[in-house]
Amino acid sequence: MSFLVDPYADTLELPVSGELEPMSATWEHEQIVAHVGAHFQIVREIGRGGMGVVFLARDIALHRLVAIKVLRREFASSEEHRERFRREARMTARLSHPNIVPVHTFGEVPGDAGSDPLVFIVMKYVHGESLAERLRRDGAIAPAEAQRILRDLALALDSAHRDGVVHRDLKAENILIERGSGRAMLTDFGVALLRSLDPVRSDAQRAFGTPHYMSPEQASGDLDIDGRSDLYSLGVLGYYMLSGELPFDGQSFESLAAKHIAERHAPLADVAPDAPEPLRAAIERSLEKERDRRWRTGREMADALAVEPPRRRWFARKEITAGARLTARVIAALAVLAAALHATLKLTA
Repeated sequence: MSFLVDPYADTLELPVSGELEPMSATWEHEQIVAHVGAHFQIVREIGRGGMGVVFLARDIALHRLVAIKVLRREFASSEEHRERFRREARMTARLSHPNIVPVHTFGEVPGDAGSDPLVFIVMKYVHGESLAERLRRDGAIAPAEAQRILRDLALALDSAHRDGVVHRDLKAENILIERGSGRAMLTDFGVALLRSLDPVRSDAQRAFGTPHYMSPEQASGDLDIDGRSDLYSLGVLGYYMLSGELPFDGQSFESLAAKHIAERHAPLADVAPDAPEPLRAAIERSLEKERDRRWRTGREMADALAVEPPRRRWFARKEITAGARLTARVIAALAVLAAALHATLKLTA
C-alpha cells in the first residue's frame, strides 16, 4: 500500500504506510475508485455515519489530502436523500469561517440499469480526531480547553447564523479537533436549515437532530427554529465536556424530548465544581428552556467566553497615603539642605 503515499507531497497530514488500516471493500469504495480514481487516490475509510461513508483521499493534481463523503448505497436510490446531500454541499459551500470545515466540490454520477447513482462531497481533511473520540477516551475536558473549544464553535455558529443557516445537529461527533493547533471545526450540515430560502416543507415537523442535544423547541417540533436552538446544543456540549456526562439521558426519543422540554438538569456547580464560575454561567445560560433567556447570538456567547479571570500581580501598586507624601517631601527637603551645606563647606575650606 505504500504506492498510495507520495513522500514529497506538500502536506504535513499525509500518513505513512505503516499507519494505514486495511482498505474497505464496500460498494461505496468501489464506486468512488471507479468514478473519481483519475483525480483522487483513495487511502482508507475514516468514518461511517447515518447517511454517508467518509474516505481519506489524496488530490493527485494539488498534492493535498481531502475527505470524500459518499452517500451510502442504501440511500443512493432515494431522490430525497440525494437532495439532502446536495443541500448539505450547497449549504456548507456558502459558509466561510476558519472553524467550519469547507467544501471543495460536489459530484454526482447517474446510475444505469445495473447500478445505483453515486453522490459525493469533497471536503477539507482535518488531521486530528472528533470531539466524541476525545471524550470517550479522556472523559471530561479541562475547563480552559473546554472554554476555548466552546468559543471556537460559538464563533462558527455566529457566522453560519448570520448567513441564515441553522445547523440543527450540533453534537460531539460533528466537531473535529485539529491536531497541533487544537482548533475546533464544525462539520456535517446534512440537516441544516436555510431560513431565508426554506419554506415550511412537508418534512419540517420531523425532529431533525440528535435527541441528547436537542433544544426544547426542536424536541417539541416547533417550526420556528433559529440560531438560539444551536446555542442550546452548544450548552449541552459544554456541559458534557466539563462533567463527562450529558445533562439528560433516556431510553427513547420521547423520554429525552420530555426532559429537554420540562426537566431541570443537575447544576454544573454540582457536577463540575472546579470549573470557573463565569464558564459555568455561560453554559447555564445556553441551557435555558426559554430561548429568549439564552444568548441572543453566538458572538455574544463567544465574547462572554473570551473573558479571562484577572491575574494576580506580583508587584501591585500600593496606594500612596497623605502621610507617605509628607514623609517623602521632608526627606527630599533634608537631602537638598544636606547638599547645600556640603557645597558651603567646600567653598570655605
